[in-house]
Amino acid sequence: MTLRHFRIFQTVCRLLSMTAAAGELHISQPSVSQAVRELEEHYGTALFDRIGRQLHLTSAGRALYGYATHILSLEHQAGEAMRGFAERGPLAVGATLSIGESVFVPMLAEFRATHPDVPIFSRIANTHDLEQRLLADDLDVALIEGDVEVIEGDVHSAQLTAKPFLVDELVLLASPARGLAGTVPREAIAGAPFLLREEGSGTRALFEAVMQAGELPYETAGVYNNSASILQAVAADLGLAALSERIAAPAIAAGDVTTFTVPGVRFQRTFRVVCHQNKYLTPTLRAFLAFCEGIGREKAAR
Repeated sequence: MTLRHFRIFQTVCRLLSMTAAAGELHISQPSVSQAVRELEEHYGTALFDRIGRQLHLTSAGRALYGYATHILSLEHQAGEAMRGFAERGPLAVGATLSIGESVFVPMLAEFRATHPDVPIFSRIANTHDLEQRLLADDLDVALIEGDVEVIEGDVHSAQLTAKPFLVDELVLLASPARGLAGTVPREAIAGAPFLLREEGSGTRALFEAVMQAGELPYETAGVYNNSASILQAVAADLGLAALSERIAAPAIAAGDVTTFTVPGVRFQRTFRVVCHQNKYLTPTLRAFLAFCEGIGREKAAR
């Protein structure tokens, strides 16, 4: 199969119309239909369901769309690299909200100081959104807490690679009015109201996994899409929370919230650098990956 086949297929997937794809590519509609038919014959499976005049991607079509996107992206990146573009190519980097609220901005500022000519685009979103953007090649790299999402039957999960670079820990937080400090018994939090991050958040996934493993029931007192709001709610005694120690440190130091521990309950996670396994590593991207590894070594040595 040629790049032309994949380019036509990608355009049809995006527009879900043979006619519209032909118009955008400035070729005839029969040429578009033939290219799709040749792909289906080559792979021995239907890529579209044709219901009336509407096109719908099949499961095989969705899988091939992911591969086609990266094949075309790699072809483009190779051309740019050959023209010397990669030496100062841009960097699109994402981070989860927890990392974004703690180490992300200082990391970008430090990297920019040593690479002042590199255009940097940054995005903060939850884990699931970042993984989807990596698969769609909207991001070069993402910093994610915990493990990359693995969905049973999702062919894309195997296309992401993750390397650890920093260890982080969540701490249990309460309003000073609750009188929870130091080490408290498990009974003190069993069935207690907790303020949680939104679905898709790595922080929430870690909290739920640890509480379930420890057989500690809890009530959901609220769901927030950022840690700052959770800290305010904890200070107002609307519930307990488990947040990154790095994020909670200023509020703890100010006396707005207190931190406490429970025997046998520990919320530890690893920050990971995640890329698509087929991502072309430009000099800029290689430099950023090495920079992240260096931060991990520096923190571990302290």
